[in-house]
Amino acid sequence: MPAIEARLNTLNLYLDIAMKLKLTIKNKVMNAATRIKLSKLVSTYLTKYETNIRKVDVQVSDITHAQHTGLKLCHINLSLPGLPDVSVKAKGKDLLQALKRALNNSQLVLDQKYKLS
Repeated sequence: MPAIEARLNTLNLYLDIAMKLKLTIKNKVMNAATRIKLSKLVSTYLTKYETNIRKVDVQVSDITHAQHTGLKLCHINLSLPGLPDVSVKAKGKDLLQALKRALNNSQLVLDQKYKLS
């Protein structure tokens, strides 16, 4: 019985620390494998700031322009407790490139502006 209680306590502790992720991709059907891959990517980039981030909102959409036909726009909004929200946008050739660029930019903003570590 104590082993089960210890597992429940660690699970509750993990749920309290973990940040919430909202992932929205427009004009594309997203299967479970893609969702898991993208959520792991976001969590690996932002694990350093996990205690300081309450919620991560990721939106990916297509850029429709005459010159830029195949570009993706990734918009990340980070909710920080007690601080203003951080909003970052990045463009890329595909979904992963846009997401990685936006995550790198969000890391830079968190390091420079708020000195969170």
